[in-house]
Amino acid sequence: MLSYLHGYHAGNFADLHKHAALWLILTHLRKKKKPFCVIDTHAGSGWYDLGSDQAAKTGEWHGGIGAAQTGKNAPEILQDYMDHVSRFDPIAHGREYGVRDTDEYAGPFYPGSPFIVREMLRDEDELVLMELHPRENETLYHRVKRDPRIHLHKRDGYEGLVAMMPPAIRRGLVLMDPSYDVKQDYQRAANSLQNAWDKWPTGTFMLWYPILEDGFDADLRKSIGAIKSQGGVLCAELAADHGGAKGRMRGAGLLVINPPWQFDQDIDVIGSWLAKTCKLPGPGHHTTSWLVPAE
Repeated sequence: MLSYLHGYHAGNFADLHKHAALWLILTHLRKKKKPFCVIDTHAGSGWYDLGSDQAAKTGEWHGGIGAAQTGKNAPEILQDYMDHVSRFDPIAHGREYGVRDTDEYAGPFYPGSPFIVREMLRDEDELVLMELHPRENETLYHRVKRDPRIHLHKRDGYEGLVAMMPPAIRRGLVLMDPSYDVKQDYQRAANSLQNAWDKWPTGTFMLWYPILEDGFDADLRKSIGAIKSQGGVLCAELAADHGGAKGRMRGAGLLVINPPWQFDQDIDVIGSWLAKTCKLPGPGHHTTSWLVPAE
């Protein structure tokens, strides 16, 4: 399985796929005046310094956001998200974004999901974050504590999600992005989403997962495909056709319950461009399929 701390992998091709999908859903939620909530069950540290020792050790961001920023003919529906990443500079915000004088930063920077959502929140919207890792939680706390729209909990994301259902604001999104450090995380993720959806069947749920040679993702798709939501269950995968040593990703997927209208078409356009532009473990492609068709 993966030995995972996100600072080593921030901004890679899997992050771009996931965060572009997140941006699409947030854009849809903002189209109506009614407030929305976002629940992020495995939030990480909020934003990442791509010049850090962690990021430099793998260099994955060069084949992800680095390649995308210099790529040609990016889809128009991806441009807003790419613009947000390009202008993201926590140093310019100082203490508001948790920048401390005692820390040294090299840059460039990449926003994690909390700061992608933060960009899209209006005054009446809310973001609930969960992060159990002590160091990640402490870092995230300093980065979001000044925003009254954001609520951080140090708790297990699988348990916390079900306990919070249904949310007070009955319109919104759940993002589940576990580390998958152990294979049991696949079943825990499936069980948590099933129980959460039972309590909030109108919400949109998006689960990220790695695609490994071991094939654990097949059982995950089967489990989530058993959720017979009227809004459907969509699977979108960006992966190399082959490759990926044991415990290494050859791709990444998203399972989306109740996706917005035309999300399947938009994420396929974006994913197909990323497959051509970014560095995957080998030649690859993007696929979308309905595990449960929308009614």
